[in-house]
Amino acid sequence: MNQSHSVIAMPNNDMLDVFYYCTNKKLEAEEKKNFTELIIQLHDCICKMKIQKALAKDADALEKMVHNKVINTKGHIC
Repeated sequence: MNQSHSVIAMPNNDMLDVFYYCTNKKLEAEEKKNFTELIIQLHDCICKMKIQKALAKDADALEKMVHNKVINTKGHIC
């Protein structure tokens, strides 16, 4: 598990430190073929999203997805 870090600039100019990584430990065997779980951590909140494995291999697309999720939830990912 390689954990990545990103600093996200919110619309109100707050800067949020976000950590994220992908894992498939809690997926069913059949799901593991095509999907992985994206884990996003902001402070003590954790958000889990099931995404396609191909997307997880594209670092830029993955970071963009994390940014969009954090901004769209206004930093409240729990």
